[in-house]
Amino acid sequence: MSRRRRNPQQRFARAVVYGIILLTVLGMILAMISASSAASTQDTAGRAPVIVLGTRDLTWGGLREIAGSSSSAAGDAGSLLDAASSGEPVNVVVRSANPATCPADGWLTLGAGSRARALPPGAASTPGAPACLDAPDAASALAASRGSGYEARPGALATALAKAGAPATAIGDAASLALATEGGAATTSDSLKELLASGPSGLTLVDTAAGVTTAEQRVTALARAREAVLAAMPRARVVIVSVADAESPGPQIGILPAGTTSPRGRDGGLLVGDSTHQAGLIQLTDLAPTILAALTGSPHPGGASARMTGSALALPDSPPPAASAEPGATDPAGSRAVEELADGALRARASHLTTIPSILLLVAASGALALTAALALRGAPRPRALIALRGASLAASCLPLAALLSGVIPWWRAGASADEPSWAAAAAALAAILFIGGALAGLVALATRAVGRPRGEVALVAGLTSLAWLLDAALGAPLAFNGALGMDAVVAGRFYGMSNTGFAIAAAALIIAIAALRALSPPGRGWALGLVALMGGGALALDGAPWLGADLGGALTLAPVLVVLAVALAAPELGRRGRLRAGLGAVAGMLVVGTVLAGLDLARPADRRTHLGRFAAGLADGSAWGTLERKAGALIAPFLSSALALTALMAGLVTVVGAAWWGAREHRAWREGRSAYRWLTTGRAAPRWVGSALVGLGVLVVVETLLNDSGPSMAVISAATAAPLILRALLAARPGQRPA
Repeated sequence: MSRRRRNPQQRFARAVVYGIILLTVLGMILAMISASSAASTQDTAGRAPVIVLGTRDLTWGGLREIAGSSSSAAGDAGSLLDAASSGEPVNVVVRSANPATCPADGWLTLGAGSRARALPPGAASTPGAPACLDAPDAASALAASRGSGYEARPGALATALAKAGAPATAIGDAASLALATEGGAATTSDSLKELLASGPSGLTLVDTAAGVTTAEQRVTALARAREAVLAAMPRARVVIVSVADAESPGPQIGILPAGTTSPRGRDGGLLVGDSTHQAGLIQLTDLAPTILAALTGSPHPGGASARMTGSALALPDSPPPAASAEPGATDPAGSRAVEELADGALRARASHLTTIPSILLLVAASGALALTAALALRGAPRPRALIALRGASLAASCLPLAALLSGVIPWWRAGASADEPSWAAAAAALAAILFIGGALAGLVALATRAVGRPRGEVALVAGLTSLAWLLDAALGAPLAFNGALGMDAVVAGRFYGMSNTGFAIAAAALIIAIAALRALSPPGRGWALGLVALMGGGALALDGAPWLGADLGGALTLAPVLVVLAVALAAPELGRRGRLRAGLGAVAGMLVVGTVLAGLDLARPADRRTHLGRFAAGLADGSAWGTLERKAGALIAPFLSSALALTALMAGLVTVVGAAWWGAREHRAWREGRSAYRWLTTGRAAPRWVGSALVGLGVLVVVETLLNDSGPSMAVISAATAAPLILRALLAARPGQRPA
């Protein structure tokens, strides 16, 4: 049956109907998109404004000192302390791409959400260059930041806010740098009073320290600006922050609105910084994503903030009204919080002051012990000398563990004024290390003799040292952070996990612990491989896991060391082919461990990644080369800018060359049978595990020097950790007898 053909009029009517339906559907879709966009704009415009009141060189200790003085600014300082009691007080790490952050550096860093710099290094101290307080023009600031090596994108905050339809205004030349972009200048206003009269929305940045010089004047200007903002706009979310630490590098004050929360919650009444993992401590780079989240609902809209390295906190939608306190009334909880923050800032500065003396103590103790032993053992010494060497080597081997445990003693408060430490703190830290080290040596000697295993001293000390440093890193570094050996909030290289110094100590102690326990275990290659797999695998997990130690360089270093150590313990006598296979296995182990850890970190959200994840992501987009260049520059920069550091480097090189020459000479004399140390092999043979440990230590020193930005200093610290333990193992004979 044939289908009836439609006439042209019917086909035309059908097409018209379909067209009307299609246009109706398109109209509905466009209306929905328009409504969604309008709702988004209305939502952005309807959010309570964020007003950042910035100052410079103001700490909690300094603020408390002014509040307790008889100056005219005492009342204003008291009002800021009251604001801290009713808000969320924090310490702010303002470290920029320069070691000391000038106001222009700080404002540019705030607007970039990553460490930037507006002035080239040392510009403030160069004759004819602008002073630190001078704000450079936007073009010069952006050019200086591009060469910082941190891959910062100045103006990322302003760009993201503009895309979201949120206005941003700056008051002050330095504050305007935070909103400066490559595409144009920032929107500025002449005065805060005029801006408040117009009812600003979105973001307002105010440099309250512009035109003032003394700390008292800065406090007064900041307090008056806060009062003016709250009087004109009670719903405004006011953020108070000191953005620069050029006068004395260290944590600065920060007051966030009441009700601010962190993904990591609170600890002891203080907000835990998401980027620092520390209670009451955030970074200046955290403010950009925090402001974006407060004004747009997302800390990372689009790709404008892809270079932001900070982590967002959650500001309240509308802060509660400020409670009116009676004159002289104080909040005990708020006072305790401020006191704890002031103590934390003091500890950070004291740690920065004490790091070099503490490291020198470990190195000097180890070096003096080695030199004394080399002289005393040249020819058969008296029994009393051997006993003294045994005791000294045991005490020196306990010092790296004592340096970590010294954090339980508040040595940083010795001789302090406000939040400025004195050299008395460094002396107190060294005294604490020596006291704890001596106590540990006595306890270890008593414990090993009580169980009838005096030769287990080396394994016990090395095992405890490695375990303590690894567990502390896995738990967030409560002892190592702002401790005697660095990892402080002034340098701000790392806030949690395993530091380079900690790894150098833990890895050296781990190698000796595994080798020494191998000597105490039953014979058989299985025991050797099992010890390396169990202890080494656990150490790799604690050190390298992104949510524990988060130490990429350490994990990549430890993997080949463990492979070589396993081969040395299980099969000490290998031919050339066996050593080649061991070397290839070490390289393969390093690559596998690095790939696995990088993959685990890349699987996490972008704002939760550690240094490892960000570096792995940088390898994909090409930005990692800037990081490598910056780290390479950081390796040589101290020796180019400091005569003392260059002198120390030359002295170290001379010492290493001299020791190598002396060792080669003694080794040749030993093989020829004319060495003065030949008597050391009489009676009982030297422990075989010592040779395996030395092989592992040699690989550790070489690899950590090549893979870490502070490799040479790590090598020295590893050697200083291992030398007393090795010497104690060689002197393991009973008191009064010749050593093995």
